[in-house]
This record gives sequence, C-alpha cells and structure tokens, in this order.
Amino acid sequence: MKKIIFIILFIIGLILGLTACLINNEEKTLELTYNTNGGVPYEWKYEIEDKNIVEFVKSYEIGNNNNNMVGSPISINYVFKGLKKGTTTITFKYVNIIDGTIEKEEKLNIKVDKNKNISLVANIKD
Repeated sequence: MKKIIFIILFIIGLILGLTACLINNEEKTLELTYNTNGGVPYEWKYEIEDKNIVEFVKSYEIGNNNNNMVGSPISINYVFKGLKKGTTTITFKYVNIIDGTIEKEEKLNIKVDKNKNISLVANIKD
C-alpha cells in the first residue's frame, strides 16, 4: 500500500514539475513602439549593444488602416527577447533613408534577469 501511495505521489510531483517547466519556458518579450508617417523618407533603425544579452525577434505595424495614404500615422512595434542575464543598451535612430542623416535618437537601458525576463530600465539622456 505504501508503494502505491509513493508511486501516485511521485507521478503527481512529476506532472507538477513538468507543468512548471512548461510555464517557465513561455517566451518573455519586450515590445517597444515607435511612430512615423507613411510616405516620409524616414525609418526607425535599432542597434543592440550586446547581442549576447538581447535578441531582436520581429517588428510589425499596428493600428494602420491607411497603408497607401501618404502622411498617415504608422506605429511600429519592435519585439526583443532576453537571452541571458545582464544589461545592455538598444539605440533607436530615426534615419533619413535618402541621405542617412539622423533626425532623432533614443538610447534605452535594457535589463534581463536570470529567468530571461526582459524589461526597459530607463531612457538614457545624453
């Protein structure tokens, strides 16, 4: 009887442990939103200071119903995930794609904890 109880408790523990692992493995990301206008010769470009800590995942437009309308507002989400514990900087530049001049620049201090949770710590002012 004790063996059966032990086996049942062992199986329950195993199931709970696997469930906890699956929950902890869900992808943790940080989304940053930048605005622009359709038809302008500018685009947001990013640079990650330490690519061992943070990785770019994807970017996508949100809330834009007028894709073909020049001057219509466009919001772009940039998605990043943490790779390992540490801090790094992501620099966003609003670059003129015709002549390469930088209209705006923003530096962000990013932190990743031991569980790969990623967060924005602060905007860095020059």
